[in-house]
Formats: sequence, C-alpha cells, structure tokens
Amino acid sequence: MQRIEWTPRLSVGVPLIDQQHQSLIGRIRDLAQAVEEYQGIGVVTSTLNFLIEYADYHFSTEEKHMTGNDYPGLEYHKGQHEEFRRTLANLETDFQEEGSSQDLAGSIKTFLFDWFVTHIDRVDRGFGAFLAHKGVVLDAEE
Repeated sequence: MQRIEWTPRLSVGVPLIDQQHQSLIGRIRDLAQAVEEYQGIGVVTSTLNFLIEYADYHFSTEEKHMTGNDYPGLEYHKGQHEEFRRTLANLETDFQEEGSSQDLAGSIKTFLFDWFVTHIDRVDRGFGAFLAHKGVVLDAEE
C-alpha cells in the first residue's frame, strides 16, 4: 500500500498553505496507521476528530485568503473542501459501524491520499499561482 508522505513536488509555493498541507498529510497517515494497526477506538476516534478539526482550520484559512484576494476560483475550491469534509464524515461513519479493518485503512490511504494530492495539484496550485501573480506572500506564521 502506498505510504502518504509530503514531498517538495506537492508545494504550492505558499509557505502558509504548504505548512498546513504537511500537517494534514501527517494526520492522514496517522489515521490510516491507527486503523491499520487496530490501535483501538479511542486512538482512531481522536485521530479522526483531530483530522476533521484541522481540515476545517486549514480550509477556513485558505478560504479567508481567497476571499481577501478576490480569487475567482473560490466557489469551486469551497466545493472541493466540502467534498473532503463529506469524505471524512463517511469514514467516521464507516469506522463506527465496522471498526478497524484493513479495508477501511486502505480506503483512508487510497481515497484521501488520491483526493488530497489531486486537490493540491489541480486546485491549490492554481491558487498559489494566482497569489504569485498578484505578488501576495502568505508566510507560515500567519
């Protein structure tokens, strides 16, 4: 099974967003590992809940900067974020109904990783290019 790792190829050129993406990838990896290793309902639930909360934080940060910079792709981007939220909610439901399993761990690794990398490649890079064109820099400390 493919391991979820941050690589420089995933950089969108915006330090704030890149730092948050690194954290999100780490949390996705932690969740998949917790499910795969049957670490127990408490570990999986707390990891999943942290991932959900962190995704909300990351998405609100991106959307705030998109709004503040009149980004024309805001509505599409928000739709992508909603898809991610729905996916996490579905994974949470699957875990509650089925518990830890290799299939669920595979779903987490495959679907979330594929979605996340595709989202970065196709959507977040567009926002990064837009900010660069405008000369806007979002430092990691913001």
